[in-house]
Amino acid sequence: MLKFKKFKNLKKDGLVKDSFYMIFSNIYSKGMAYVFYFLTALILGTEGFGTLRGLLPLMDVMTIFFCSGIPPSMAKHISEFQTKNNNEWVVSVLKIMLIFSIIGALITILLKYLLGGGYKDIDLILYLAVGFAIISSSFISWNRGVLQGMLKIKELSKTWVIEHTFKILFVIIFASLFGVFGALLSISFAYIVGGIFGFYLLRKSFNIGASSFKSSLNENKELVKKILLYAIPIALGTASYRLLNDLDSIFIMSILGAYDNGIYGYASLLSRGVFLFASAISIPLIPRIAKTKDFNYFKKALLMNFLIILPVLAMAFIFSKEFLMIFFGVDDYRASICLKILSISAGFMSSYTICSSSLQGLGYAKIPLYILLFGIVLNGVLNYALINKLGIIGGAYATLISSISIFLMILLFIQYKKDKIKS
Repeated sequence: MLKFKKFKNLKKDGLVKDSFYMIFSNIYSKGMAYVFYFLTALILGTEGFGTLRGLLPLMDVMTIFFCSGIPPSMAKHISEFQTKNNNEWVVSVLKIMLIFSIIGALITILLKYLLGGGYKDIDLILYLAVGFAIISSSFISWNRGVLQGMLKIKELSKTWVIEHTFKILFVIIFASLFGVFGALLSISFAYIVGGIFGFYLLRKSFNIGASSFKSSLNENKELVKKILLYAIPIALGTASYRLLNDLDSIFIMSILGAYDNGIYGYASLLSRGVFLFASAISIPLIPRIAKTKDFNYFKKALLMNFLIILPVLAMAFIFSKEFLMIFFGVDDYRASICLKILSISAGFMSSYTICSSSLQGLGYAKIPLYILLFGIVLNGVLNYALINKLGIIGGAYATLISSISIFLMILLFIQYKKDKIKS
């Protein structure tokens, strides 16, 4: 009876509904992102897909580092200051995000010359399209931060659905007409549509008038500074995870060029499906471990992940050639070998994700970041050495070695903490 009353209280508080909305939008957005990659692989061809695969990691890392780390920090402070009538500081954050996104766009254009190789061969107009996408992301990210801080979770989840739905619609049209440039434009326009829709939802319940946009940055300098400092570890951690997952593609693009990166991209895309299982398991894992400090949840999560991905790995090994032929019409022994290697790597990374979630639940959120930074350095060194010797297969091996290394490191740390708690 007591448990039933607690559940009713949760329903009244909106936690159950909010969790449902966020889980649905999370699954939907990840599924649509997967569809986006599949569509671009089919529409653009091997070289075009390889070019896109080389540019998107740059765009994502810049977007995350310069924009996407700020909204969670902003949400925290909105929840604290929402009762006050002065919301001008929120607009000041938007101005800062726009400035940061412009800096990120300019740095991305410079990477054409800094990375060299295949990146230098890409037309400047594609870098400008990437820069436009980074700038476009700032407005929708800002809206999401405000909605999250106001606990408008249903409205927040709608912005994800709108963005990714329009991205699929736009990419079919624009990529078919304009190739890689059109695929990049579809991302920008989806951000803009999602941002406008988010602002429409925001204006319904948030006091923000035209006068707020005329305020000076100096008026809210201390609060904005506090928000930015809080956002740094969030941005660094998320950007590091994204970079680690795509560092192989960046090195292959730079050293070998777009066509080889496209062949590698086919294998990488199919292997990424393993991550969807780990994400589904890790979402409920954090609050359970945070509440109970029970390591049995961690063991169960790892076992569940292993049992789910084992048949997927077996299929990747047995039918690697068939999968590549069915989905992409590719008959390349290198892609087949890469798919097998990357599937194993994805298995270790999915296990790492569960370990990382466990540490967050135990209150050690910084440890996964330190391990990720080590993994990026190791992955970069291995990619440079092995790609020059083994081609795209070297990139797959570099990713596998790095994945195993960071998984073992985080597993050993969890075991150390477990032994320490017991003693």
